[in-house]
Amino acid sequence: MTVLLGVLLSGAMAWAQTPVVGAQCTLATDIKVITEDDATIALHHHFGRGAPVLLVHGISSNHTFWDLDPQHSLAEWLVEQGWDVWAMDLRGHGTAMTTPEGRAQRAGWKIDDYGRYDVPAAVQHIRACTGYKNVAYVGHSMGGMVGAIYMSHGGAEFLSANIAVGSPASFVDTGDPLVGLAKVGFSFGGTALLWVATPLFADFAAFAPGLVPGRLQERLYNPANMDPATIAPMMRNIVSPLARGEMKHFSRMLQSGSFMDFRGEKDYLGELKTVHVPTLVIAGEGDQVAPPAWVRPYYDAMGGEREFLLAGPESNFAEPYGHLDLGLGKNSTTEIFPRIEAWLKAHPPVKGS
Repeated sequence: MTVLLGVLLSGAMAWAQTPVVGAQCTLATDIKVITEDDATIALHHHFGRGAPVLLVHGISSNHTFWDLDPQHSLAEWLVEQGWDVWAMDLRGHGTAMTTPEGRAQRAGWKIDDYGRYDVPAAVQHIRACTGYKNVAYVGHSMGGMVGAIYMSHGGAEFLSANIAVGSPASFVDTGDPLVGLAKVGFSFGGTALLWVATPLFADFAAFAPGLVPGRLQERLYNPANMDPATIAPMMRNIVSPLARGEMKHFSRMLQSGSFMDFRGEKDYLGELKTVHVPTLVIAGEGDQVAPPAWVRPYYDAMGGEREFLLAGPESNFAEPYGHLDLGLGKNSTTEIFPRIEAWLKAHPPVKGS
């Protein structure tokens, strides 16, 4: 859940703005793909000569979480290690806010739709382009949840490896009062608004961080684990608007405490027991958005080979990782990225149809 803060700061703001994304992806080829339910996703292909890896962002975010700039880019880091990298914008995020014809995406989608339609379209496109039987998957926050949804709908056979980074799979009450506020905010947003313009508030936090009440934006990352010069570009670029359907869906999961489909009929956490994709689950020791107590159940539920990594001093990391610094922290390239690549290397995609 990349931006609980999006609702906490946004109040009744109900319009979207054009995201400032894409300019830093100078080495990527941009492709728009139509899903089975006629939505549009975007893929940003960082060409490499190795096996394919799909990178997926979290809620209220976009592909630049994985490709902010040359110093903070898992996409380019993996290319340098020999991988063929595809960073994705889910429908309504980043460069997939519009269709190929330039029209705004139709509203009303749920998080289920990302796993049922968006990821299958991306994987099918990548397989067709590369000739690989399967692809490796890396998802941050909601992106890891979307990977679980995809696997529960039959996608497991097309993944060689699954890596969930700061991805909650349970929403037990941790006693944090802001979780209660998030429940109210998501419920209100999912009922009364079409969009919440989180980029406007991210811009405000980037330019005037001291004016944000309680410096709430710092709940999104550990300031001690961020280069100060990275924070403003991060806030300006990685945030996309929240849509009504995803707010309503998260509201229901927060209220129930469970990782369920929108109708409450499908227990995604329970279904992970039957999934045998080799899975690495990474939790930030200091994550205040997706705390370890919410992330650990993802690992516990998985069938097959799995590993849990707590990113913090307990595991000999320099700092307790927050939510966004899992991918954009000053130590990510030396502490997080190599762990991701090692798991990919141990479970690589294979050629074939």
